[in-house]
Amino acid sequence: MAQELSNSGLKVVLLESGGLERQSDIDALDDIENVGRPRAKDQWSVRNRILGGSSHTWGGRCAGFDAIDFEERAWVPFSGWPIGMPEIIPYLDRSADHLGLAVGSGFSDQRFWDIANKKPPGTDVDPQFLLPFFWQFSRDDAESYPFEYMRFGRHLPARLGASITLVTGATVQRIVANEAASAVRGLEFSTLDGRKHMLAAAAIALCAGGIENARILLNSKKGARAALGNDRDQVGRYLMDHLRGSTAFFKLAGSEAVQRRFGRYNVKGRFFRAGLRLSPDIQRREALLNCAAWLGEDIAPDDPWDALRRFAGRSPRLPRDAISLIVNSGLIIRGARDYFGARNGVPRKLENLTLECMCEQVPDADSRVTLSDRRDRLGMRLPKVDWRSHPDEARTLHRMAELVAAELARLGLPEPTLAEWVRDRAEIPPSFVDVAHPTGTTRMSSDPGKGVVDANCEVHGVRGLFVSGSSVFPTAGHCNPTQMIVAMAVRLADHLKARMTRSVPAKVTANAG
Repeated sequence: MAQELSNSGLKVVLLESGGLERQSDIDALDDIENVGRPRAKDQWSVRNRILGGSSHTWGGRCAGFDAIDFEERAWVPFSGWPIGMPEIIPYLDRSADHLGLAVGSGFSDQRFWDIANKKPPGTDVDPQFLLPFFWQFSRDDAESYPFEYMRFGRHLPARLGASITLVTGATVQRIVANEAASAVRGLEFSTLDGRKHMLAAAAIALCAGGIENARILLNSKKGARAALGNDRDQVGRYLMDHLRGSTAFFKLAGSEAVQRRFGRYNVKGRFFRAGLRLSPDIQRREALLNCAAWLGEDIAPDDPWDALRRFAGRSPRLPRDAISLIVNSGLIIRGARDYFGARNGVPRKLENLTLECMCEQVPDADSRVTLSDRRDRLGMRLPKVDWRSHPDEARTLHRMAELVAAELARLGLPEPTLAEWVRDRAEIPPSFVDVAHPTGTTRMSSDPGKGVVDANCEVHGVRGLFVSGSSVFPTAGHCNPTQMIVAMAVRLADHLKARMTRSVPAKVTANAG
């Protein structure tokens, strides 16, 4: 958003809680009180409080949502977006420059083969059950390693126009509104020395993630009034993430065909990954949630491509890396042929090959973020997270694994062995923790009684207060949210440029405290 608003004539202050480098005392501000389903214990693995946010630890995987994700589905309570897929596609296209993608849309279905200039397989999965799906991986062309993902914080200061002021070490604690709580006046933030500051602003956009967006709003409370934007008790509700993990296992011996079919492709200097998703037809017939599957690879410690990368970076682990290159020279030769000839990704040396599935969640008002009685070092109440899962999610994952196994067998490809919990139709294992995709806590809705923001991401009833990020998504889809987050941020930036017809200077004052 800051880059999109550069040189727009608007004066923008970008407040970042972290700094340019990771700091332990700032990491501690991400603590949570968890009272629900098990979550990742190391918050840095899922939430990065640093300039550039969680792009410091993300896996680079990008895709837009499916058309069905925007629909109101009778079998998915509280589903349906107030905007549709056609409105999002232009912003997905514009997200490509920010994310380092070859193309921004139209690459996740059969159109991939035209983009790749490759002939599609002669036989494919039955479309009444499954559809092919492709993910594209972000790339930062400015980095020396050719397939480094975009880490937004590395280049951001140089890409901001003169009208953008970046302030690091500034943790927003609450939004300040007028007496009627009908419009924003500014916000209060703290610096690491504990001092509080006020920033006056005509418009505010919260871009702090699915946990913190809700936390800041819930903390924006004056006296006996409801928290800002929470007159209808919607802030923090409908917390979703993605349930992701292994549903089946392949024997490594003889798995080359399935690895080639559902492996990586090198297209226009970008990696794409092939997988499968549930067809809309079977979702409707069997009342299933949206779900995707791909091959999960556990890389062997002596993988020669990792060794080559360390040699290229002049940090080899000798003599182990040299031995790995000699022992696995055949894999290097085959990889060079695949990379430069077939334009596929290089084959890795594996320890295990699994079928990984990722499923959307049912929007549930009782799956939520509230405020704990515990406080962080700046005095702000911690978020209390009550993340829940549901039987429909387990049922969808069971069915996805069964369908993939059956279709692979029909195509003459190696059939995996279903995980015990899938065969027994058991609950989702506790090992399926959150995967850094907190969604829905400030959901978008045309009805203020069923959401927090409107179709323009403005908080219902509070003029000038906007929210961006996956917290505004009414449903989570099956795919990683980053490209959708960036597309929606570009869309909101356009709305702000159109709406803010004059620049209002920001004023900062410091208070002891």
